Amino acid sequence: VDEGDITLKEFLASFESKYGLEISMISCGLSMLYSSFTQPKKLEERMKMKMSEIAQTVAKMEFSPSQKFLVFEVCCNDSDGNDVDVPFIKYRFRK
Repeated sequence: VDEGDITLKEFLASFESKYGLEISMISCGLSMLYSSFTQPKKLEERMKMKMSEIAQTVAKMEFSPSQKFLVFEVCCNDSDGNDVDVPFIKYRFRK
């Protein structure tokens, strides 16, 4: 994904628009950055945050000045609610 450092809300909408899949969970390393069952208050906060901010806040990640990518593992559902396997997502947050 190479759209710059977008918010979680933008990321979810972009993924659904491009691939027709709804993301139900996003993890980075050992940390879950998003899940459809996240508490509403936390979810509201995270929807406005940039993806790199969420990784720093939730996963306690530190980025070197030269780091440009994060790798996300996602769980997705199709329009019928079936689980769909997708590869890891290489997310570019810096140019």
